[in-house]
Amino acid sequence: TWIPLFAAFRALLVYPEDGWARVFTFMVAVVFSDIGGYAAGVLFGKHRMVPAISPKKSWEGFAGSLICGTVAAVLAVVFLMGEAWWVGIPLGLMLVITATTGDLVESQVKRDLGIKDMGTLLPGHGGLMDRIDGALPSAVATWIVLSLLA
Repeated sequence: TWIPLFAAFRALLVYPEDGWARVFTFMVAVVFSDIGGYAAGVLFGKHRMVPAISPKKSWEGFAGSLICGTVAAVLAVVFLMGEAWWVGIPLGLMLVITATTGDLVESQVKRDLGIKDMGTLLPGHGGLMDRIDGALPSAVATWIVLSLLA
């Protein structure tokens, strides 16, 4: 259903001549968004975002994701794609917002199903879906932003 649809946008990122740079920019921004969110959440997280859905997700972690994801997107857009720095700002912001939304939606699905993990393929990480739940909708946002601005 929505999983293959969103995954198809990852393939669309490769299609342009600079597809490798678009995919790498996407990956760098997603990874740094996750790192920033985790670090800020662990170090400063006091205000829970949606405790009923994701009890450990905090507004401070979200701010860390916004900062790190956007800085990573700006740097990747400039140094990998050769585009103007400002293209990375809407890219980073959209990517973090869609990644966080994807993570929260997947957490709600798990709560509705009454399960802790979506699988056993990656023990301790909540299953494979916990690794890609934010990246899938972010691929759509990346494709849209880069198609319009790059």
